[in-house]
Amino acid sequence: MNRLAVVACALALAVPASSRADGCTAARVDVTGWPIVRSASLPGFTLRLPRAYVRDAVGAPRDSAPSARWSAAARARFTMSHRAAGAGASALPASDGRVAYTRCEERVGVATAVILSSGGTSPGTYVVLARIRWPDGEELDVRADAADREHLDQLLAAVRTIRRAGA
Repeated sequence: MNRLAVVACALALAVPASSRADGCTAARVDVTGWPIVRSASLPGFTLRLPRAYVRDAVGAPRDSAPSARWSAAARARFTMSHRAAGAGASALPASDGRVAYTRCEERVGVATAVILSSGGTSPGTYVVLARIRWPDGEELDVRADAADREHLDQLLAAVRTIRRAGA
Protein backbone atom coordinates (compact mmCIF):
# COMPACT_ATOMS: atom_id res chain seq x y z
CA MET A 1 0.00 0.00 0.00
CA ASN A 2 1.50 3.35 -0.95
CA ARG A 3 1.99 6.13 1.54
CA LEU A 4 -0.94 8.23 0.24
CA ALA A 5 -3.35 5.29 0.64
CA VAL A 6 -2.17 4.73 4.23
CA VAL A 7 -2.75 8.41 5.06
CA ALA A 8 -6.20 8.33 3.44
CA CYS A 9 -7.18 5.22 5.43
CA ALA A 10 -5.95 6.76 8.67
CA LEU A 11 -7.91 9.96 8.03
CA ALA A 12 -11.08 8.01 7.20
CA LEU A 13 -10.81 6.12 10.47
CA ALA A 14 -10.07 9.27 12.47
CA VAL A 15 -13.21 11.08 11.28
CA PRO A 16 -16.39 10.08 13.14
CA ALA A 17 -18.96 8.30 10.97
CA SER A 18 -21.44 11.13 11.58
CA SER A 19 -19.16 13.60 9.82
CA ARG A 20 -17.83 11.59 6.89
CA ALA A 21 -18.41 12.94 3.42
CA ASP A 22 -20.92 10.21 2.53
CA GLY A 23 -23.56 12.05 4.59
CA CYS A 24 -22.55 15.34 2.97
CA THR A 25 -22.97 14.46 -0.64
CA ALA A 26 -23.66 17.81 -2.25
CA ALA A 27 -26.43 17.92 -4.81
CA ARG A 28 -25.33 19.08 -8.20
CA VAL A 29 -26.77 22.56 -8.05
CA ASP A 30 -25.13 25.16 -10.29
CA VAL A 31 -24.89 28.38 -8.26
CA THR A 32 -22.85 30.39 -10.77
CA GLY A 33 -25.93 32.25 -12.03
CA TRP A 34 -27.20 33.05 -8.53
CA PRO A 35 -26.64 36.62 -7.36
CA ILE A 36 -24.44 37.36 -4.38
CA VAL A 37 -26.64 38.78 -1.62
CA ARG A 38 -25.85 40.80 1.50
CA SER A 39 -27.77 42.20 4.41
CA ALA A 40 -27.13 45.46 6.25
CA SER A 41 -28.00 43.69 9.51
CA LEU A 42 -25.08 41.26 8.97
CA PRO A 43 -22.34 43.38 7.40
CA GLY A 44 -19.35 41.51 6.03
CA PHE A 45 -21.20 38.30 5.13
CA THR A 46 -22.32 37.25 1.67
CA LEU A 47 -23.94 34.23 0.08
CA ARG A 48 -25.50 33.19 -3.18
CA LEU A 49 -29.25 32.59 -3.39
CA PRO A 50 -31.53 31.82 -6.34
CA ARG A 51 -33.19 34.91 -7.85
CA ALA A 52 -36.58 33.80 -6.48
CA TYR A 53 -35.44 34.72 -2.94
CA VAL A 54 -36.16 38.20 -1.65
CA ARG A 55 -35.03 39.85 1.55
CA ASP A 56 -37.66 39.37 4.21
CA ALA A 57 -38.87 42.70 5.57
CA VAL A 58 -39.80 41.20 8.95
CA GLY A 59 -37.01 42.11 11.32
CA ALA A 60 -35.70 40.14 14.25
CA PRO A 61 -36.69 41.15 17.77
CA ARG A 62 -34.39 43.86 19.12
CA ASP A 63 -33.04 41.63 21.90
CA SER A 64 -32.01 38.81 19.55
CA ALA A 65 -28.74 38.27 17.68
CA PRO A 66 -28.30 40.20 14.41
CA SER A 67 -29.86 38.18 11.61
CA ALA A 68 -30.88 38.33 7.98
CA ARG A 69 -33.81 36.55 6.35
CA TRP A 70 -34.79 35.73 2.80
CA SER A 71 -37.82 33.88 1.48
CA ALA A 72 -39.16 32.56 -1.80
CA ALA A 73 -42.71 32.24 -3.01
CA ALA A 74 -42.20 28.47 -3.14
CA ARG A 75 -42.48 28.38 0.66
CA ALA A 76 -38.74 28.31 1.28
CA ARG A 77 -36.98 30.44 3.90
CA PHE A 78 -33.33 31.10 4.72
CA THR A 79 -32.11 32.81 7.91
CA MET A 80 -28.56 33.61 9.05
CA SER A 81 -27.89 34.76 12.61
CA HIS A 82 -24.61 36.08 13.97
CA ARG A 83 -23.08 34.56 17.08
CA ALA A 84 -20.25 36.56 18.65
CA ALA A 85 -16.97 34.85 19.44
CA GLY A 86 -17.18 33.15 22.82
CA ALA A 87 -20.99 33.30 23.02
CA GLY A 88 -22.55 30.09 24.28
CA ALA A 89 -24.04 27.97 21.55
CA SER A 90 -26.89 25.54 21.92
CA ALA A 91 -26.26 22.04 20.66
CA LEU A 92 -27.46 21.14 17.20
CA PRO A 93 -30.23 18.55 17.43
CA ALA A 94 -29.67 14.81 17.06
CA SER A 95 -31.58 12.73 14.52
CA ASP A 96 -34.33 11.68 16.97
CA GLY A 97 -35.85 9.45 14.31
CA ARG A 98 -36.02 12.15 11.63
CA VAL A 99 -36.34 10.89 8.08
CA ALA A 100 -33.49 11.47 5.62
CA TYR A 101 -31.32 12.96 8.40
CA THR A 102 -27.71 13.80 7.57
CA ARG A 103 -25.09 15.49 9.71
CA CYS A 104 -21.66 16.35 8.43
CA GLU A 105 -18.73 18.66 8.92
CA GLU A 106 -17.14 20.36 5.94
CA ARG A 107 -15.22 23.44 4.87
CA VAL A 108 -17.15 26.53 3.77
CA GLY A 109 -14.45 28.87 2.51
CA VAL A 110 -11.97 29.06 5.39
CA ALA A 111 -14.67 28.27 7.96
CA THR A 112 -15.80 24.93 9.31
CA ALA A 113 -19.48 24.12 9.04
CA VAL A 114 -21.59 21.52 10.76
CA ILE A 115 -24.57 21.02 8.45
CA LEU A 116 -27.71 19.07 9.30
CA SER A 117 -30.55 18.35 6.94
CA SER A 118 -33.69 16.31 7.38
CA GLY A 119 -37.15 15.86 6.05
CA GLY A 120 -39.29 14.33 3.45
CA THR A 121 -42.06 12.81 5.56
CA SER A 122 -44.62 15.31 4.29
CA PRO A 123 -44.62 18.47 2.14
CA GLY A 124 -42.91 21.42 3.78
CA THR A 125 -40.83 19.40 6.20
CA TYR A 126 -37.37 19.79 4.67
CA VAL A 127 -35.04 21.58 7.08
CA VAL A 128 -31.40 22.68 7.05
CA LEU A 129 -29.56 23.73 10.20
CA ALA A 130 -25.92 24.79 10.12
CA ARG A 131 -23.32 26.32 12.38
CA ILE A 132 -20.43 27.95 10.56
CA ARG A 133 -17.33 28.84 12.57
CA TRP A 134 -14.32 30.84 11.40
CA PRO A 135 -10.83 30.23 12.82
CA ASP A 136 -11.08 33.38 15.01
CA GLY A 137 -14.21 32.02 16.74
CA GLU A 138 -16.84 34.08 14.95
CA GLU A 139 -19.96 32.04 14.13
CA LEU A 140 -23.12 32.13 12.04
CA ASP A 141 -26.15 29.94 12.65
CA VAL A 142 -28.31 29.08 9.66
CA ARG A 143 -31.88 27.84 9.65
CA ALA A 144 -33.65 27.15 6.39
CA ASP A 145 -36.71 25.20 5.37
CA ALA A 146 -38.32 24.19 2.12
CA ALA A 147 -41.43 22.53 0.75
CA ASP A 148 -39.63 19.98 -1.42
CA ARG A 149 -36.35 18.20 -2.08
CA GLU A 150 -35.39 20.49 -4.98
CA HIS A 151 -35.53 23.57 -2.75
CA LEU A 152 -33.73 21.69 0.03
CA ASP A 153 -30.86 21.03 -2.38
CA GLN A 154 -30.78 24.74 -3.26
CA LEU A 155 -30.66 25.71 0.42
CA LEU A 156 -27.82 23.27 1.10
CA ALA A 157 -25.93 24.74 -1.86
CA ALA A 158 -26.58 28.28 -0.53
CA VAL A 159 -25.09 27.37 2.88
CA ARG A 160 -21.92 26.26 1.10
CA THR A 161 -21.58 29.72 -0.55
CA ILE A 162 -21.52 31.77 2.68
CA ARG A 163 -18.39 33.85 2.98
CA ARG A 164 -17.07 36.47 5.40
CA ALA A 165 -15.15 39.49 4.14
CA GLY A 166 -11.51 39.35 5.08
CA ALA A 167 -11.61 35.66 5.97
